[in-house]
Amino acid sequence: MDSRSSSNSFETMATRCQTLETILFHPTDLTSEKSRASWPQRRNSGMEDHLESVHTLTSRFEADLLMDALERDGIPALLRSFEETPYDGLFVMQRGWGRILVSTTHAQAAKEIIEPLVRDLQAKKLYEDPAELDPLLWEKLRNADPQVIGRNAQIRYDAATRAYRVPILHGDFMCVPEEERIFSDETRTDIRENFQLYLVVLHYLLEAQPSGIVGQWVSEQEIPGGSFFFHGVHAFHTKPLEELFGHRPALFASAAERLGGMRVAGGDLAYRFWALPRVPLTFILWKGDEEFPATVHVRFDASIPHHFHTLDTIWALVNTVCRTLLAIGRDKVSSEQ
Repeated sequence: MDSRSSSNSFETMATRCQTLETILFHPTDLTSEKSRASWPQRRNSGMEDHLESVHTLTSRFEADLLMDALERDGIPALLRSFEETPYDGLFVMQRGWGRILVSTTHAQAAKEIIEPLVRDLQAKKLYEDPAELDPLLWEKLRNADPQVIGRNAQIRYDAATRAYRVPILHGDFMCVPEEERIFSDETRTDIRENFQLYLVVLHYLLEAQPSGIVGQWVSEQEIPGGSFFFHGVHAFHTKPLEELFGHRPALFASAAERLGGMRVAGGDLAYRFWALPRVPLTFILWKGDEEFPATVHVRFDASIPHHFHTLDTIWALVNTVCRTLLAIGRDKVSSEQ
């Protein structure tokens, strides 16, 4: 996840999602009226008579990358999102984000283009070093009015140290724009100071608005653009939580309370966290049994788009909470052994 890609707003994502029905060639052709007008001709040109699936996609990002590569090599391709055809057979959910289809005559050439790109994507790791952040984020924060930031984000600014004090879950972090540094103000914290934490804090300070809580709880799929974004590589990392807490609800309760969580109604056990002053999150645990596996769901107040303008920042926020809960839970298990 690159912070430079965080310029797309929720509105832009939603617009792209609404126009995604059946897209021929590269999705950026959507900007061309001439290209849109040519869709029927392309669809009826006989290309669909002998189509072959050459790759199952994990995300919209992967779709854009691979379709662009095929177009540059002159291979006509059809992009089919599972959002428009959600079932394969009778009530069997399709796996993945969608498929790339090409004519049988181009199938082998398409696979030879796609395979090395997919291997490269799989080999890349998430950013971990805060130094990899877009320097423009720090520059914007240095040039911002601290009083406006404080009012919008509901945080305090220390003029003497030129630092913002940002409450995150159960502790305070200091954000010092002049030093491009974020650190815990406490001797002990369970939260790792890594790339994703930095990304979340900077975007929150720059984007939060002085609006109240709506009181309507929504899933990630109900956030504008979320039904397309939060799949594949951008699915929430809840599986390790399900494996650790699925049959140990008391352990989940202990970890959640240590992180400042408040017990609320929901599932078999649910806790609400103030991840940031204007951003509450609810984690809901459904215990596993002989019939169903354990599941963990995350719910957001519907106001979250007011405070984070990009979906990857919300993804990073949830990752931070998931990782911290997991670390606390594992520590407790180790200490009991």
